Amino acid sequence: MRKNNTDKTRLYFGVKCVLLALGMLLLSGSVIYSYIFGSGLSFIDLMLIALAAACIVSVLFFEIHSYRQLYNRGVREIYREKDVELDKLNKFKKLVDHNDFLYNFQPIVNAKNGEIFAYEVLMRTGDDIGLKPLEVLKYAEISNMLYNVERSTFFNALKYYKDNIEKFGTKKIFINSIPSVILPDSELKKLKDMYADISENIVVEILENDDDDDTTIAAFDNLRSILNCNIAVDDYGSGYSNDMKVLNNNPNFIKIDMSLITSIDTDSKKQLLVSNLIKFGKRYNIKILAEGVETKDELSKVIELGVDLIQGFYTARPGKDVLPAIDSEISEYIIEENVRLSKFDNERRIYEATDGEIINVFNLSLEKYAGVFVPGGTVRFVGTKNHIVDMIIKAADNVPATLIFENVNIKGAVETTVQLGSNCETAIVLEGDNTFNKEGINVPPDSKLTITGDGSLTVKNNRNGGVGIGSSYTRPYGSIDIDVGGSVTVDSSGDKIVCIGGGEKASGSRIRILGGRVSVMGRGISVIGIGSASGDTDVEIIKGTVISQCVANEAVSIGTMYGTVNIVSSASLDLTTDGERITGIGVLNGGSGSISLNSGEVSSVIHGDIGTSIGSLGGRVEVLCTGGRVHAHSEGTRVCGIGALDAGGTVHITGGTVTVGILSAEASWIHSDAGKVIITGGNVILENNGTIEPVNISGEPLVLYRMDRTSSYSENISTSQGSYLYRAQRDERSGQLCVYIPERVRERIAQRLALEAEANAGFSRGF
Repeated sequence: MRKNNTDKTRLYFGVKCVLLALGMLLLSGSVIYSYIFGSGLSFIDLMLIALAAACIVSVLFFEIHSYRQLYNRGVREIYREKDVELDKLNKFKKLVDHNDFLYNFQPIVNAKNGEIFAYEVLMRTGDDIGLKPLEVLKYAEISNMLYNVERSTFFNALKYYKDNIEKFGTKKIFINSIPSVILPDSELKKLKDMYADISENIVVEILENDDDDDTTIAAFDNLRSILNCNIAVDDYGSGYSNDMKVLNNNPNFIKIDMSLITSIDTDSKKQLLVSNLIKFGKRYNIKILAEGVETKDELSKVIELGVDLIQGFYTARPGKDVLPAIDSEISEYIIEENVRLSKFDNERRIYEATDGEIINVFNLSLEKYAGVFVPGGTVRFVGTKNHIVDMIIKAADNVPATLIFENVNIKGAVETTVQLGSNCETAIVLEGDNTFNKEGINVPPDSKLTITGDGSLTVKNNRNGGVGIGSSYTRPYGSIDIDVGGSVTVDSSGDKIVCIGGGEKASGSRIRILGGRVSVMGRGISVIGIGSASGDTDVEIIKGTVISQCVANEAVSIGTMYGTVNIVSSASLDLTTDGERITGIGVLNGGSGSISLNSGEVSSVIHGDIGTSIGSLGGRVEVLCTGGRVHAHSEGTRVCGIGALDAGGTVHITGGTVTVGILSAEASWIHSDAGKVIITGGNVILENNGTIEPVNISGEPLVLYRMDRTSSYSENISTSQGSYLYRAQRDERSGQLCVYIPERVRERIAQRLALEAEANAGFSRGF
């Protein structure tokens, strides 16, 4: 259609040119002819002149027609535009009269943790009105109705906020205001009466296209005073007198205009301006908000510069609904950027806690704090378990303290993560899932640590000579009690490491497992799961479950490398120890002491060159098995199940079920060269055709008697040193009942059983 109109225009133009040229040619030709020949105007001349005049008149007709068409079209356009304006004005009046305003909500995001901090209320109209926000303001000004729009905005927005408070929670709401149309005190007081309970969450934005004067400054001070709300300067850097707005209105927030944020990732001048504003804001406690963030690179840059809040299409677009959270990938990216940037900041400070304080370690780290000092009392630490932050926590000396950890994930970059004070008792309470990285908890030798709570703690110690829970491989440690409803896990690797314990226990110190699930995993050259690297070790496992997996050249799951042990267990132990020289429970090199396995279920499995599952390699460790179930399994070149390969103290079995399995070229199932193997009760099962040489309390040799017909055995056995009651129960797992008794007793039992069998047979025949 447009092409046809163009072709017609070209045709008309060509015709006009031809007619005009022909008319001028005829007219000029007639005049020249009459002048040369001087014969006057003939009939032919008059005809030519008439024809020329007709052509010129035709051209004039076409031109006048075209002009009238253009004129009429312009008039119609003018009236049409006027009609449109009148229609929009009528729609605006309808909008105000019926209060048909609609609102969208755009999230304002915390630049540190990616959570929604507030929502800006954005005015909208329905499809039947179809006016844009700027058009609404335009017609409001034309109609002298800006006050009506201002009032409707405040009352509508706050009503929606309060009616939907479950959606907003404690998040703030940003409302645009027109400084030249401030609500009178009567309206402000009405708002206060209706919304006093949410007034602290109201932020009033001063629009950028109004000049401040004494009246507007006083009006905003009055608004802040009556409503108890916050003030924000909007669109800072858009070209208006924003500096004076900041100075005059003393705002709580400054919103940087989109013109300064667009391409800020590549524009060094914008970066300098924004950076200076951020420094100004931090100095005067003004939060800085970056508006119009629309790309990932812009987001990264404003985070790097240090803005407090972010608003833009990249983080979240406006919508009719109140968005509970932004896209998880974007919020995770914000957190990761902050964590990454915090590691390169040299302004690392120590925060001093107060009694009863709740500390968010993630937020504290983003504020450039490297540690927390606890002078005493109770302090709760709250974290974000999916993100590791560099944070060291130190407790004061000589003062008791309680440290509560809730979903904390922290790392001691250059020191032990949690450091207890000297000469004090400290309680750590676990809630949720907690992780200490690099190193765990340092317990000075004159202090006591108690770990309680229903949560969990994982210590990841990957520093040579680092601390799990206790102290390092070469330093003494204090008392450690673990009584949790959840779990405690220590995962350590390095040259010389102790998972729970340390170099040696201090005088009077001990390690006690009072409840919960305790797991230790150690990998390195010299490894202790629970206990000491040297010196005395006092370990008591009363209740719960202990799991140990230690792999090293030299390794002990529970006990000590050198020294004296005092180990008592009434709980469940599941120990696996692998290496060249290893001990499951006891002492690795020489040593002395005692191991008492009273109840519960104990499994100690070793795989190595030389080692013992329960006891010592060459020391004099007493082993007492009084109940429960004990399983010792040893594999290697030269290994022992219970006792010692060389020397060794007494092994005394008085009850329960003891199972020993050996796979070795040189095997000792239950052995003690320097002491004795005494059996006065219990079901003792030796796998793989194992043999032992036990005695009773008087030193009388014992022999194995496998009982096939009864589920239990009970016998009072007399000796020259007195009598003892031998009791044993058949093992449900293996189906065996193996007792070790004197030969004389075995013969007597055999005779008794034979008589019983004969009597039973006779009774059957008589019946």
